[in-house]
Amino acid sequence: MDESYIEKEVVYYPNGGKSIFYVSQDIVIIIDDNICDLNGSKEIFPYSMITDKQNSYMFQYKQVFRFLKEDQEDIDKYIKQLRNWEEIEFKRAVVNREDCADASPLEFLFEKSFANVYGIGALKFLHKEYGISDDKGNQYFLDYFIQKTNGGVAVEENGIHYHHPQIIGKDRYRRQLNKQNACVAWGIKLYRFSTEDCLYLDRIEDDIQKFFGKDINAFKENSLLADRGVVLYEHQKVTLHDIKKQREKGIKSFLAVFPTASGKSRIVEEDMRIYATEHPSFKALILAPNKSIINDWEMRINKSLPQYQHAITIRTYAYMVRNYRDIPSDYFSYIVVDEAHHAVAPMLKRVIQYFDPDFMIGLTATDQRPDKKRLESVFGTYKTRLTLIEAMKKNIIAKANVYRIETNIDLTKVRFNGKDYVNADLEKNIRVNSRNELIADVLKTYFSEGKAAKRQGIIFCVNTKHASEMEKLLNEAGLSAHAYTGITKNADNIMAKFKAKQIRFLCACNMISEGWDYPELGILVMARPTMSKVLYLQQIGRGLRRCENKDNVFIIDVVDEYGALAKPCTMHSIFKNSMYVPFGDITSKNYREGDIIEVDGLQERIERIVEIDIENFEDKYGDYFNQEQLAREFYVSTDTINSWIKKGKIKPSASFAFGSRKIYLFSLDDVKEIRDRLQIPEHNDETIKKDFFDFLNERDYSLSYKMPFLLSFIKYMDRMGDARIEDVLTNYIDFYKNRIKQNLPVDRSTCPYNESTLSDRKFIKKNMLTNPFEKFERKRFLYYSKDLGVISMNHALLEKLNADDFETIKKQMNEDLHNYYSKII
Repeated sequence: MDESYIEKEVVYYPNGGKSIFYVSQDIVIIIDDNICDLNGSKEIFPYSMITDKQNSYMFQYKQVFRFLKEDQEDIDKYIKQLRNWEEIEFKRAVVNREDCADASPLEFLFEKSFANVYGIGALKFLHKEYGISDDKGNQYFLDYFIQKTNGGVAVEENGIHYHHPQIIGKDRYRRQLNKQNACVAWGIKLYRFSTEDCLYLDRIEDDIQKFFGKDINAFKENSLLADRGVVLYEHQKVTLHDIKKQREKGIKSFLAVFPTASGKSRIVEEDMRIYATEHPSFKALILAPNKSIINDWEMRINKSLPQYQHAITIRTYAYMVRNYRDIPSDYFSYIVVDEAHHAVAPMLKRVIQYFDPDFMIGLTATDQRPDKKRLESVFGTYKTRLTLIEAMKKNIIAKANVYRIETNIDLTKVRFNGKDYVNADLEKNIRVNSRNELIADVLKTYFSEGKAAKRQGIIFCVNTKHASEMEKLLNEAGLSAHAYTGITKNADNIMAKFKAKQIRFLCACNMISEGWDYPELGILVMARPTMSKVLYLQQIGRGLRRCENKDNVFIIDVVDEYGALAKPCTMHSIFKNSMYVPFGDITSKNYREGDIIEVDGLQERIERIVEIDIENFEDKYGDYFNQEQLAREFYVSTDTINSWIKKGKIKPSASFAFGSRKIYLFSLDDVKEIRDRLQIPEHNDETIKKDFFDFLNERDYSLSYKMPFLLSFIKYMDRMGDARIEDVLTNYIDFYKNRIKQNLPVDRSTCPYNESTLSDRKFIKKNMLTNPFEKFERKRFLYYSKDLGVISMNHALLEKLNADDFETIKKQMNEDLHNYYSKII
């Protein structure tokens, strides 16, 4: 390895492997040594041991490469290739996965957290399954990509079974590293979130904001595909006159098949001359697969069109796929794609669909009909910033015909946590026979005859028992159905039968993406109420794809009785349409009584038009802070916020009662006003170390809890900042038990700890998480994942603390304990 690289750090893994981090200026090289082997170890080490440390270096340095030790001798050569490669051979016609990518359960957690940080509207910035390739033409897909004004940021969701090196082995792990190294060559920062990371709900939101930045204005919007129309010409039909004539009719895209050596370049040169003469603002782009063809085009343009040479840009595919986002989509008025049969490659396809020129022509010698059909689909579409409503009106996605099943089920007492319903309460209240029977009756009444009887659908259920109950009812009604949940046996076989049309309905729960790429899906029943627009849009997205056999989808909203505010998402609230007619087009507001709605053989006369309440909590208050969030923002306790409200020191923007609990909400403007008026300082990753020591130096000890808790946490914290809560709890309890053994006071008289309560781990654990842990958590110093049973230190704080800092902390805590107890003896 280049001598300029200095060994910065070594991370050791429980299986005997290690990762060595080398740094040279703004470049990091990570060498993984023996981390793919089990070496007799029965346990798989936490994947976050890889993701946490890599993300830290990725954030701090410009480029982070990663290799296996076995490949070390080729590292310098490989890095040089990655940093200087100019051409990608688009050898593989891989299906583009961006347009049909569904979120896995793990990815759904990320999307939900992303929406919590930036708002629901920010999901439009996420490019899913974003394709890149390496210098050998191997193609990879990134789970998420965001284009920013100062570069790209990508996220890989690393589930243990699909990504952990000890499980997948060296070959698959090497491919994973090749993907990361290709990202470096593309100038993309790649962050990895493991299953464990996503289970720290507060920490993942802090990390997202850290890695992606706070300024949402720096994000570039993803777009929907729109149709620009394309004409396919065989060689003998192609003439300059025909092209010009079709262009005058508004045809913007041509795909021309030319046999090799048939003068294709000459025809395009002459057409560019004609177009440039008629359009003074003419700017052209010529795309070709390699430097050889590029050189040929440069010589031709220099010879035949020298007066327009300044207005014609000639680039390789490789150059353009790396740089196209730096160019406005309407910059070029004329685009030529040479060797256009490569256009089905996902990355080149993305470039073609990004630009919106007045005219585009693709040239190919491939005359196989299947290839030409695929090419027509590429050249006939482009990216446009359409809303969901606009995309539906333009037939880019399937139209939605909506029916509402209104029940008399009272869910006003279902608890609400400020973001969504409490699932445990939903499970108790939703599984009502009469409600399920209404769903079965509607499906049997409207979808048992004619074309409608061929429609297949999904019922989104609240839990696995609900899915089983719906399966039984539908089958009893003569509608073949099967539960499809996380505990379904032979789930792949069930999905295969569904796609073979042997099953009409799937009753689904927590199976967001498994095998759901099924464009023919024609009926969606929203039987699981949710206030989360992320979840609702994920679910309806299963049915919005158009195909040859489907132009529309039926969506059935099950609407129960809710409180005045805590109403779930429905199609009418999503599309802001307050006028309901059964099976009406959700984008239409022009229906009249007496009109006949006819869709797919289903006929319905409009007897009346009902005006409904479409106010949605998330739309109105989604970016507001509740009192817990405000406490975290201001680094104070929730009790302090409630006290300020009670005393009139601060005034909520809105407040709502839910049972015995009251939720207070604060707008962003009011948060700023409160901060300025009360002179509350900003707290962020840069101030977090100072904030932490300032907090400790307050020495605010009404009881002793914070001191033995922090000492217990530090004792069991690993190098990644994680400690098993049960280890911390044991050490914490032992501290107080030892005082009893020594006949010393446990604490002040107000402390509930005694010989009896200290034997109740459940009681002490609850107490410890309430106080003292909550004191650290509300300031974002520590996090707790109940699912993992782990307390974890904030990544930003951990990075700033060194060994001397930890010794200082332990010294202070021990001194404070001594001083504290000396005052109560």
